[in-house]
Amino acid sequence: MDTKILYYKKFEGSVKSIDYVNWAIHMLEKDFSTQSLNILSSFSEPLNIFEVEDYFSRIIRELSLQEPLHEECAKYYLYDLLSKIINGEEDVLEIAYEIYYVTREHFTNEELSVWYDISEKIDDYRYGDNITKITKGDLIAAIVSEAKKQLNSNLNLN
Repeated sequence: MDTKILYYKKFEGSVKSIDYVNWAIHMLEKDFSTQSLNILSSFSEPLNIFEVEDYFSRIIRELSLQEPLHEECAKYYLYDLLSKIINGEEDVLEIAYEIYYVTREHFTNEELSVWYDISEKIDDYRYGDNITKITKGDLIAAIVSEAKKQLNSNLNLN
């Protein structure tokens, strides 16, 4: 897990103890190293959130890392989600919902409002009458197309 994604989760209040452990492992893979980082990366569940956050704070100090801004983390998280869609890493429909949530909460850019329409189509497909007879394949194709468009356009996220 990247540092900005971990901080985004912290800012949003959705961070879990295991996220810190995954972050520590990711940092070791990127050739960072401190004793606290080694210790945190070796933790296994069940985890104590207070102990995990204490080690995280130590690591931040030891590596002289600066806390990024919430907005910066939200932008990075959005790009990460768009990339996951294009790479087919996870459930595209769930990622599209998450993108809608992030854009609704953090951005006012009109180009990003398309995620509201996409979330409505997903809801109609899953729970509504599906009057337009949209298929899951059609939804995924539209979502992938929009993700590619937005990544290629280098959105100026406001």
